[in-house]
Amino acid sequence: MSLPEERLRSERAQFGVMWIVVAVLVAWLAFGFVREPAASWPERWTVGVLALCFAAPMIGTMGYRRTLPALDGTPRRATVTGQVHFAVDPDSDSDMPAYDLIEVRVDIDGVQVDTTIADIVAAESLACFAAGSVWYVYAFEDPAELNNDDRTRVILTERHEDIIRSGYDLGAHVLHNEPGPGSDLLLRRFADDRRARKAAS
Repeated sequence: MSLPEERLRSERAQFGVMWIVVAVLVAWLAFGFVREPAASWPERWTVGVLALCFAAPMIGTMGYRRTLPALDGTPRRATVTGQVHFAVDPDSDSDMPAYDLIEVRVDIDGVQVDTTIADIVAAESLACFAAGSVWYVYAFEDPAELNNDDRTRVILTERHEDIIRSGYDLGAHVLHNEPGPGSDLLLRRFADDRRARKAAS
């Protein structure tokens, strides 16, 4: 099983390769206008569509991959209330695997909030999250910022590094990777992180 750092490097390498593919396609497209004989319009359309297909998901998720919304670093007790299952439409062409998210109730400043753990817990660790079990999580400073599917998100703290994860679900952005212990999600930059503020200045 891979470590969080390895999973994060693998994801970045994958997106790096995709950008290289886009750059090659765009270069070919530009060269097609000046070469002799010039590229035909069907060729240009084909290459343009391919470049767009590679670039669109990367551009759409760029914000989440660079900097996530500000995270409240206060560990909070979360009580498991259930699980919600996500499965891809069997008639679609998607190869995204089915997965379960853990629903919890968290006390945030004296208010009981029903929310969802963003970490996608792998099958071998799901049994640990029985209803009524207590876990420690971090909440985002603005819970509604990732509320794209009527569910806010929280993240398991470092206290649970032994839990096997296979990706994360932030509502607008879902990533599946090789199962492994620990959280590559916590290795990312958040809006309140010093490095993120320095990069933005």
